[in-house]
Amino acid sequence: RDPYRPQFFVTTDTSAGAIVKFTPNPDKVSEALASNDFSSVLHAPGNHSYLVLKNLSGNNGTFAWSESLTDGRISAYEHFPYSEGIDVRDGILYFTTKKYKRLFILDLDAGTYIESSTESGAFNNQPDQIARIIGPGNDDILYFCEDGGADCGVHGRNSDGKYFTILEGLDYETETTGLAFSPNNKHMYVSFQSDPGQIFDITREDGLPFDGARLDIKYHQME
Repeated sequence: RDPYRPQFFVTTDTSAGAIVKFTPNPDKVSEALASNDFSSVLHAPGNHSYLVLKNLSGNNGTFAWSESLTDGRISAYEHFPYSEGIDVRDGILYFTTKKYKRLFILDLDAGTYIESSTESGAFNNQPDQIARIIGPGNDDILYFCEDGGADCGVHGRNSDGKYFTILEGLDYETETTGLAFSPNNKHMYVSFQSDPGQIFDITREDGLPFDGARLDIKYHQME
């Protein structure tokens, strides 16, 4: 949000894979803003720090960024192994952990987080890539790809925490990946990774964007 102090976040898909925050060298950032050439920002030395969850209480707690990679790996192994999907916007960071099928939501300003299960209805495999889009009235929808089964699809979660299914790949025994949206959010692009290994362009029958009104959506029943 501060163009002079950008931050980049990366997941690591291993059992002790740390969540990495990279803060580029401020001199390189200033040079890039002045020249409008950002090619060196991610290639010059910068600061690496690693997510450590603290003060755990049920499904929420606090967190810190440690410069110790060992601490980051220990926290990942204990709480979020095999992290993969990640999205960050407006000070909120979302990421998923495949092993435990959990979604973590971090408030980067407050230093707090909440977590919840992604297992809901047809969304019964591992959460993978995620993409967040903002609808009218700042109502955000978080979309998930899916891995680890014969019926992987694309699922959504609204700002009330309700899950719904957009599609299921009942004919494809492979994961969904490469999730993206057109600038007007009326086209969803997603691929089934292997067999058929094709990218699909998906639109709503009512012509509305994927961040718009959700008509005739059947939400998953929560137990």
